[in-house]
Amino acid sequence: MECRLLVPENFETLYRTFRSAFSNNEVKPQPTRAEFEHRLYKKLMLNPSISAAAFDGDEMLGFILHTSNVFQGIPTAYNGGTGVLPGFRNQRIAKELYEYLIPKIQSKSLARVLLEVVEANEYAIKLYEKIGFNFKRRFKCYKQIREMNFPGNSCEIEKGTIEDINFNFNDFDTSFLNDESNLKSRPEDILVAKEDGEVKGYVILQSQTGRISQISIANQARRKGIGKSLLSSAQNMSAKPLTIMNIPEEQYGMDIFLKRSGFENQVSQFEMELVI
Repeated sequence: MECRLLVPENFETLYRTFRSAFSNNEVKPQPTRAEFEHRLYKKLMLNPSISAAAFDGDEMLGFILHTSNVFQGIPTAYNGGTGVLPGFRNQRIAKELYEYLIPKIQSKSLARVLLEVVEANEYAIKLYEKIGFNFKRRFKCYKQIREMNFPGNSCEIEKGTIEDINFNFNDFDTSFLNDESNLKSRPEDILVAKEDGEVKGYVILQSQTGRISQISIANQARRKGIGKSLLSSAQNMSAKPLTIMNIPEEQYGMDIFLKRSGFENQVSQFEMELVI
């Protein structure tokens, strides 16, 4: 087995391996080729200099996909996907990939690695603990389970730009991919709620997948139906049911709002950290 950095020519093999690696997981992402390309290059913004795959000849056995940015004031590598073919698990492939990658991550002056792992995936959690990862936070992930049809309010909902967003509306530290610094560097759809020309709330989403990256309302404008109006508008422009990932478990107000708006907490995840 040989570990190698990913190159553009690996894309088709990586796509096939990704689909196979997650085919028997509790969460089974089976993206189309176009969806995978979007996920890799526009959402994750893959950093190939710190991403690698394990090969046996020409066969890809497993992979680790990283991006990087400054997060919470710390230069951080983020693991956006670890996968190993089902027939090759329990062979230390992920551990060997990290042994190969950590010196390369350190050479980029990155101080840690962050990832999220599904709470029910005990195998992956034990694997990451053996590598040296520690628990940071527990996140809840939600999916829309019924159509929204809320009454209107005095706000106007319109398309916006990243310059319209006041990230101080947020009550909590987001996860890595949903952080302000990452959202500013990748294209997503933005809707803003305005009252008398002033932005009172916003939603940032990927309309082709229905994934909401952030939704937030100014403190003084809450409980007026603005959030539900934004969700209704997001639903109308989305190609799929809406989802929202990685809400910290202690955010009870957001949990109540989402459930009342037609969402269900279907999966929970742990945020884990490896200090290097």
